[in-house]
Amino acid sequence: MGGEDLKTGDGLRSDAKRNRAAILEAGRELFAESGDVAMCQVARRAGVGQATLYRNFPDRGALAAEIINERIDRVVELAAAHEDDPDAFFVLMRSLVDLIAGVYAISEISRQDGSADERLKKNRLIVAELLAVPMRNAKAAGTLQRHVSIDDIFLMFSMARGAMANAQGVAGRAEAGHRALALMLGGIAASPAS
Repeated sequence: MGGEDLKTGDGLRSDAKRNRAAILEAGRELFAESGDVAMCQVARRAGVGQATLYRNFPDRGALAAEIINERIDRVVELAAAHEDDPDAFFVLMRSLVDLIAGVYAISEISRQDGSADERLKKNRLIVAELLAVPMRNAKAAGTLQRHVSIDDIFLMFSMARGAMANAQGVAGRAEAGHRALALMLGGIAASPAS
């Protein structure tokens, strides 16, 4: 095998897999600090050459999209873990606000990319599907008003994102988003029977 890196189960050489992971980590860190990051900064932070960076991600939009997809995958895993939790809807709402706060700075990059609209539609469908059963369960349990629709939920996410506009850093955006979400959830929570 003389010095050759072995291929991993996904077909990538182990060094290529490490490089990709380092690029994603550098991208997450830098994009959390500022959405306007040059690809050469990502390569430098990851400790890889620009050719390696561009072989994995042809542009900032592709890197931003992959980071967003990773975060969505984590929320999907959380949904599966809370499948039987009667409060799953509220757990997922808070987690999705954290996701929005975490990708706030890079979402503009993703929007500037030509295929961002298609990715946004795909992500919106994933979130709608993810929330469908927990919403139904919350309504059945009497913790969510029956008239609340998925469109109302997406409006709430837009409003939470708006609340993040003047906040600093991921933690500040998450705090602002959660405050806005708490106010909005108070408005859609079902009132106990009088």
